[in-house]
Amino acid sequence: MESHTEAAEKDTELFFELASGDRKGILLELQKDRLHLNEIAKRLDMTSTEALRQLQRLTEARLLDKMPDGKYALTSYAKLVLEASAPMKFISKHREYFLDHDAFLIPSEFRSRLGELSQCRLVNTTIETINETSDLINGAREFLDTMIVGLHVIDEKMKPRCEEGIRMRWLMQESFAPKAPSVLSSWKRLPEIRRTPRIFGHITMTEHVVIVTLRRNDGTLSYESFIGKDDSALKWAGELFTHEWEKAKPWYP
Repeated sequence: MESHTEAAEKDTELFFELASGDRKGILLELQKDRLHLNEIAKRLDMTSTEALRQLQRLTEARLLDKMPDGKYALTSYAKLVLEASAPMKFISKHREYFLDHDAFLIPSEFRSRLGELSQCRLVNTTIETINETSDLINGAREFLDTMIVGLHVIDEKMKPRCEEGIRMRWLMQESFAPKAPSVLSSWKRLPEIRRTPRIFGHITMTEHVVIVTLRRNDGTLSYESFIGKDDSALKWAGELFTHEWEKAKPWYP
């Protein structure tokens, strides 16, 4: 059985290999396709001697295999390492955001997949988030799913979209439920609404775009938002919304 010391040494070795920009660049290039030495050197603007040195290091670390045709390829272990490192890269890139926001309100199985938001754009101002949300609502063609914490996130623009027939689901925090009837009293057609004890922040999404915000560490709501239009972000947000929706209870006016 492997000792804690041996395991720690392997961790240190792996982190050292990934800490090099050149070696990480080689791994990312080989994630796309198998390549010969000269192809790797050209893509990364390295000399053949330096590329060979880095390839040898990665091979010794069991991250690469040299194939019979002379090309280099990721090992299955390397593929898993790169997949697991994606969330860390995303979190590190947005360190200041995650220092101020509580990601631990998100279920653990979705925190481990935060790397799927890597193509999202971080919006830091309230006005830009409001404008992006308005565009999202206007752009919905099939559905509009949103988590609702308080009155200020119910944009009047949702009302006509709902009445136009856009399929709309609201996941509402229970503390807001007593106020909901008066807010919805003038609506001719209502969204499908469920209630839950506590919401981690906001998700507002259509078939084309998603906006994600988290609570700050002090529990207040934030208008700093991640905005994504790629398949990975839409998949992550859609599955998280469904996860929370299925646990929630129906709400009726």
